[in-house]
Amino acid sequence: MNKANHQRLRNWLASFRQDPAFHTQILISTVFILLIAVFNWSLDRYWQHSLQPRLYKVAETQAKVLAESQSAVLLQTLERTAPNYLAQALTDTVQEMLIVEDPAIGERFVRHLTLQIDYSTVDAEAGTLDISEGDANCTRCFHTDVPLINRQGEILGLASFAISDGYLRTLSKDMRSKLFAESSIVIALVIAVWVVMMVMFYRLHSAKKLIEASDHAKTRFMANVTHELRTPLNAILGYTQLYKQDAQLMQRHRQGIETIDRSADHLLLMISDILEFSRANEDSLTLHPEEIDLGKFLSTIVEMTRVSTRLKGLEFLYDFSEQLPAIIVADEKRLRQILLNLLSNAIKFTEHGKVIFSVKTIPCRSNHSRRLRFAVQDSGIGIDRGQIKSIFIPFHQLDNAITRAEGTGLGLTISQRLLNLMNSKLQVSSEAGSGSVFWFNLEVQASGSETLSRSTVVEEPTLLNLPDPAVLAQLKEHAKRHNVLALRQLIDTLKASEQHAQFLQQVQPFIQQYRFKQLLEWLDNQEKTARSQNDSVPG
Repeated sequence: MNKANHQRLRNWLASFRQDPAFHTQILISTVFILLIAVFNWSLDRYWQHSLQPRLYKVAETQAKVLAESQSAVLLQTLERTAPNYLAQALTDTVQEMLIVEDPAIGERFVRHLTLQIDYSTVDAEAGTLDISEGDANCTRCFHTDVPLINRQGEILGLASFAISDGYLRTLSKDMRSKLFAESSIVIALVIAVWVVMMVMFYRLHSAKKLIEASDHAKTRFMANVTHELRTPLNAILGYTQLYKQDAQLMQRHRQGIETIDRSADHLLLMISDILEFSRANEDSLTLHPEEIDLGKFLSTIVEMTRVSTRLKGLEFLYDFSEQLPAIIVADEKRLRQILLNLLSNAIKFTEHGKVIFSVKTIPCRSNHSRRLRFAVQDSGIGIDRGQIKSIFIPFHQLDNAITRAEGTGLGLTISQRLLNLMNSKLQVSSEAGSGSVFWFNLEVQASGSETLSRSTVVEEPTLLNLPDPAVLAQLKEHAKRHNVLALRQLIDTLKASEQHAQFLQQVQPFIQQYRFKQLLEWLDNQEKTARSQNDSVPG
């Protein structure tokens, strides 16, 4: 192998080792190797401590049976042979025993025999009948002593046999071969599963890499396209603002210009969501913590939310704990983006009722930081428990009339990814028809020891300087008929009076968003508030 190929191989191995999949493959292989090793170890222990001792007992029992059967032949020889021929008969009998082979093991089963005669019961000269023949050094044989007892119960002698362990060796060999042959099937299956898993893992990892590459390409494509789309949309919005300043043009084409403006603004919002999603999906996304005046920050969030809740005729409540730090260190832009996403979702999916925004302190282990819980609660349509996990999937929207008409389905995904960067997690509790609560705990550094002195605040109806009852009646009538031109003309006449500026500022968003039903409800509430205030003043 030349140096170039060797270097390429080293580079490939280095990149392979840095791949997280390599470590997973090593882990899987280690688990299977350990599994096979433990299986072999347990199999060997089973053989050594359980099966082999049982086989030894069986072979030992068989050796005793053989010894007893041979001792019966010796006893018969002692009893039936004449004293003059007894020595030769015993010698011949012993020789026959020593040369007989067992066909089951293919060797002699009696390896050594010692015969000791009790001459007090046998009529023979002392020592003439004692025999010791065969392999006396057979250490692996089974040694057993069998007394030779006649029918009268007299002990004629003692026969000591050395029985070959060939039966044990043959049986052990057969049983061990069978055991490990059958066990090898299990090991082969384990290895097959190992190989299949490695192949499947390799394919899944390759597919994952392709999907990730495709996803990154799609994300880059979306980022490029949305970035390119923002330029012409900004031009459209710029020209609509110029057109709005032309009174003569607005008098003739107000509805069309405002429709273009609203449509372009809606498209720009969706494009911004997609662009934010593509940015949040980048590995290079970083946070930029800075000191935040928490009081001003929360006030800005509240003011931005009030307008949207007023347009839908919702009650907006906010609850800020008195122990909140006055100054915190966090990424203000990203935190504002998360909270506005949650609040806009709550308003979007709530047709009647209220939206509650709360910030409270919760116990924190660290003495150098504070843990804040941000929560947004609504009384909207809610979410089925089985669908809660799916709401964080990019571009996924639940099937209802609201999601089919609005949004891109990226708000919660972007919020979750930004919170992950902040070492936090967006959590939700919801039931269909009962509203939802979204919250997250954020650990922040508190600058200084000052606390934010704000208690629970409920927005009270603001007493405005209302126009004459006749003008209010016309506004209601035009709102009932959805007469946009008449409403705008009436608003233009009221603009001449500065005392109605605050009233007009509150009314115009309803007309611009074509929220006629909410405008009627709001006007009724303002009239009721004005009457109650007048009744409370002493006459």
